[in-house]
Amino acid sequence: MNDRLGDAEIIGLGKVDGPEDVILDMDDNVYCSARQGDIVRFLAPDYSRREVYAHVGGRPLGMAFDKDNRLLVCIAGMGLYRVDKLRNIQKLTAETNRSPLSIIDDSRMRLADDLDIAPDGKVYFSEATIRYGFEEWVVDSLEGRGNGRIIRYDPATGATRTIVRNLLFANGMCMAHDNKSVLFAETWGCSVSRLWLEGPKAGKTESVIPDLPGYPDNINRASRGTYWVAISGVRTPAYDLAMTEPAFRKRMALRVAGDEWLFPNVNAGCVARFDDTGHVLESLWDLHGKNHTAINSMREHRGYLYVSGVTNNRLGRVRLPDADPEWTGPGSYWGARQ
Repeated sequence: MNDRLGDAEIIGLGKVDGPEDVILDMDDNVYCSARQGDIVRFLAPDYSRREVYAHVGGRPLGMAFDKDNRLLVCIAGMGLYRVDKLRNIQKLTAETNRSPLSIIDDSRMRLADDLDIAPDGKVYFSEATIRYGFEEWVVDSLEGRGNGRIIRYDPATGATRTIVRNLLFANGMCMAHDNKSVLFAETWGCSVSRLWLEGPKAGKTESVIPDLPGYPDNINRASRGTYWVAISGVRTPAYDLAMTEPAFRKRMALRVAGDEWLFPNVNAGCVARFDDTGHVLESLWDLHGKNHTAINSMREHRGYLYVSGVTNNRLGRVRLPDADPEWTGPGSYWGARQ
């Protein structure tokens, strides 16, 4: 633990409410998904100018730019949407195939969460839970069952298919640097795994980080072939014990007011960097709680790390002394701008 985020530069203090994700374009502008259903943009170079880039409605969460600089966004309760360069908003998909033998119709999406885009344009995104909406996420944690899934949308055919099921709150999605697999987080599973898209393991999943000390959220590429993962909260012995006792959790939910339930500890977290083997290389914390105690996402861009959190009223930026000062996320995916 350390206090490397304690002195982070503040962006947009009081000008954004609950930025769950943050992303930058090739012109260094910063975008974030806000509680009011807005995609908010802070304009480079000083980020003092703020504008609503698009009002998409619902609760926008994870975002990604495609090769044509269009912004794709997961919206809780609505599905997967796209905002083009003229700021036109288009629904891409809000329904997938129903689970075989399912008692309930789970084809409609309740909580599309995070996404990433493969070189062929296919979109891989997580649905955290098929049973609850964004405002009820804690009930999913108390259930402790595999209600999450990974979905693939193919823009060439318009087909939407579920490719992985029974995940413990499926969350962050990130294409690996070699584009042969996608990394994903299971928040209640406190783990990061890999889904192979190509090669002899295609269609199979394997563990990358099996036992994190906290609850992982978004995952994004970092420079030098590594990755960032947001740890949105730290595990506690009391909650870990409660998760081994379903009868206790059921009695608690029935007899105790919701605001007195035993919750996952998501009010203190960090950002960690790891490599393809799952080895954690470094972490950044805000132990004194000055700026960013709760973190849901982060993006590396030109030697800085930008952070956001769903309970925050700001974004943050911290200098990374060992990072590649020319590296950008869009450049990593789509190459230099023409």
